[in-house]
Order: sequence, then structure tokens, then C-alpha cells
Amino acid sequence: MEDLSKIIENPTKRKWAARNDFGFFFHYYFSHYVKYKTAEFQKEIDGLLQDWNLKFLEVIAFRGSAKSTIAILAFPIWAVISGKAHFLVLISDTFSQAKGHIYNLKTELENNKLLIRDFGPFEQNEEWTATNIVLPKYDTRILAKSTGQKVRGMRYKQWRPDLIVVDDIEDLEMVRTKEQRDKTHRWLTGNVIPAGEGGKTKYILIGNLLHSDAIMSRMKKEIQGGYREGKVVEFPLLDKNGEILWKGKYPDMQAIKTEKKKVEGGSLIGMRAWQREYLLRLVPEEGQIIKDEWIRKYDNVSGEIVAKGTGMDLAISKKATADYTAAVSGKLTILNEEPKIYIMPNPLNERLSGFETTQRAMAISKALGGERELTPLWVEDVAYQRMQIEAMERAGLPVTGIKVSTDKRARLMTIASYVQNGTVLFPKEGCEDLILQLTGFGVEQYDDLTDAFVYCIQGLMNRFTGIPEHLTSDIVEKGNKTITGGILDKSF
Repeated sequence: MEDLSKIIENPTKRKWAARNDFGFFFHYYFSHYVKYKTAEFQKEIDGLLQDWNLKFLEVIAFRGSAKSTIAILAFPIWAVISGKAHFLVLISDTFSQAKGHIYNLKTELENNKLLIRDFGPFEQNEEWTATNIVLPKYDTRILAKSTGQKVRGMRYKQWRPDLIVVDDIEDLEMVRTKEQRDKTHRWLTGNVIPAGEGGKTKYILIGNLLHSDAIMSRMKKEIQGGYREGKVVEFPLLDKNGEILWKGKYPDMQAIKTEKKKVEGGSLIGMRAWQREYLLRLVPEEGQIIKDEWIRKYDNVSGEIVAKGTGMDLAISKKATADYTAAVSGKLTILNEEPKIYIMPNPLNERLSGFETTQRAMAISKALGGERELTPLWVEDVAYQRMQIEAMERAGLPVTGIKVSTDKRARLMTIASYVQNGTVLFPKEGCEDLILQLTGFGVEQYDDLTDAFVYCIQGLMNRFTGIPEHLTSDIVEKGNKTITGGILDKSF
């Protein structure tokens, strides 16, 4: 490959490279936007954007990934100077955002000296408005629209829209109701997409996963289900192995933690924003069994500890596709003659073999008992898991098998009131994944911690109902052996 400096120094080669390589175009003419070393995922986006054989592209990427700068600012200008498009439609959530996109384009066309030198001048005329740019030199029109506006049936001379870029057309309020989600979907599929010309128009969707039924999720399902030709790419800040995708901007985990603190701000809303907008994990905003505002946290365990125990959900496999083995521990206290359950931080949530499961169960049971005794384990007893329970019993663990007779949602609903009324308290740190599984039940990919949590709460509350009434005001901590008459229901 020819030396890059020689290409840049030669006007003919430079302009040829710019027209044929969007990545080169962006980094040379829009270098004022490049503040960090380019990541591999950004190079992948560049390649997918310029591939005109790919007619439908959905890009789901974390906030601050530069996806909008690349796709709705630099890319439309490249599509113009490369001759790929003559009628470009840029669509965003609101009218003010639509005007903002056109303003940013105008700024580059009027002030970018390198761009003007090689591909200008981009003469302004009466057809330039707050939402419209016409470039006679390239026989091109760039039009900005907002969600809900009419696009279908529009033409510029002989061209129907041949490049349509849809950028973040929904917000949390818009996805709150199914009626609004349906309305957005009807508008996109019945108005925007038909505005293009079959086999010629390139469609680009950019955004985030705000809801399991929002437009980005629906289009993703249509593409992955084979109902729509296209490609979906997803780029969370941390990949499935916990690796940082943009090390130029976030060089290490300390940088990630700093960014996370800025986003979360110590609030559950912030924590959900971090999961949704940076890690691309779906977090529901409606129809939750456990609601955000129900989550209460504690600094210290208060009251007289009368029971301790751990709920476990087993998954005896270390395959990458397997569920996780989860264990959630808690302490039951009596405070003002009312029960309080304090969930312990850092619950187990790993893929383990059968032997490893027994070892970890032993360690958890002993640790919760202060190394002085073994504390109860309430373990889901279904199918092959019975063998693991028997192995734990042979190891001397105080394990109780729980026969499940209802589905996961129904089980979670049986203990939801304990969270709502403040009986259950969570630590300030160390239960983030558990809380997300609880508040995001039905959306989160995994729910193993949720099941373990249910068994823990059921087990401890059954211990509470087994405490003689006259003892609830003067019982002292003597470990689980002080609890008599427990009526643990073995079929939740």
C-alpha cells in the first residue's frame, strides 16, 4: 500500500482516496472531531456505511461512541462528494434536532477549508433553509425531518430519497406505551421506508435499545428473524468478555468506573441509564414486577438477627451458553417487632461444575454463619438438579430442596410485596446485577439471581412465621439453631 503521506500530498490521489474510502475521508477532512485513537468497531462502522450493496444497516452503539458524528454528519457529505446519493433524508427525534443536523452540515460546508479546497465551493443560495440544503455542483439535496413527519412520495428532480439516515428517533417517554411504539413503527415502515426506491436506497438506523418492543428492537428482530434484508451490529462499551471497546477514550477499567460514576450519580435511575445506554442492556420502564422506587438500601444490619440463609438456583454446566449458578444470601432480623431481611452483597453468579457448586455452597454457608456454623441452603429441586442436592447433602450441608410448581413470574410476584413494603433491604454496593435482574425481569437475558433471591426470601420469611410470637420482641442472635417450629414450605 502506498505511503499515506504521499497520498495526502498528491491532490489527485488524495481526492480519489477520499471518494473511495470513507474512513480516510472522515479522518482527513473531519480530523477536528477525532480526539482519541480510532477503535476497531468504528472502523467496522465506516466499512459498513460505505458498502452500498448493504441496503439496510442498523447500528446500536453506546452513548459517546461517535456513531452520530460519523453517520449523520460526515457520512452524508461523503455520500454527496462520492456521487453515491443525490437526495438525502436525515431523520431525528425532534424538529430542533433536525435543524441542528442541518446547521452542523452547513458549518462544515461553509468553513471546512480542506473540504472546500478539494470538493467545494459549496455555494449557499435561497434554497438553503433551516432544514434543507441544495448543492447544485453535485445536483444534490439534503433534507432533515423529525419523527412523524411525511417523507413518503417526496422527490428531488428525478430522484426519490436514495440515502435515509434515521438517528435516535425515540426517547424514554415515546416508548412508554405500546400505542406510541406501534405508532412509531407504523410511521417508519409505512412512511419512511417506502419513501425510498427498492434496491437503490440505503437505509441507516442509529440508536439504542430503550425497550424490548421499541423501534430499534423491533427492526433488529425483523432482520435477525429473516423478515427484512439487512444487517444489525451492536457495540456496547464493554463486550461480552468485559473488554473495553474504545481503549483510545477509556484506556482502563478505572476510566470506565469514572464514567460510570458520572452517569449513575448514586441513583437507581442513573444505574439503569448506564446499563441501557452504555452496556446496551434492556431495562424496562413499564410492566415491572419489582419497581425501581421500591428498592431500599441499608448501611448496616439493624435489629436482632434471628435467621440466616441462602437461596440457590443451580445450573451445572460451564458451557458459554449455559445459565449461571446463582446464590443470594440474607439475614432476617426483628426490628420493632417487624421482620427485616438484609440481602448480603456480592451474590454468587457464575458458571460452575457440580464439584465447584458444592465447594462454593459450603463456603457461602459457612461464611454467612460467621465460620461457626453452617447456615441453611434453599435449592431449587428439579430434574437432574436432584443429583447435585444429594451431593451437597453428602458433604454435610443443611440443604432443603424446593419443588417449584409455578412459573418464574408467578414466583417473583409472591415475594414482590416484601420489596415494596421495605421488608427487604439491599446493600448500597454489591447487588447491582441482582437489582437489574429484579427490576428488569422479563427483559434481562438472565434471571438466575432472581430465582435465587425468591428462594432466599421465601426461606427466611418461613423462618419468621415459625418464631413463637412471645419471642419476637426479646430473641437474641444465637444463630439459626435458636429458631424452632419453622414451617418452610417446600413447594413455592
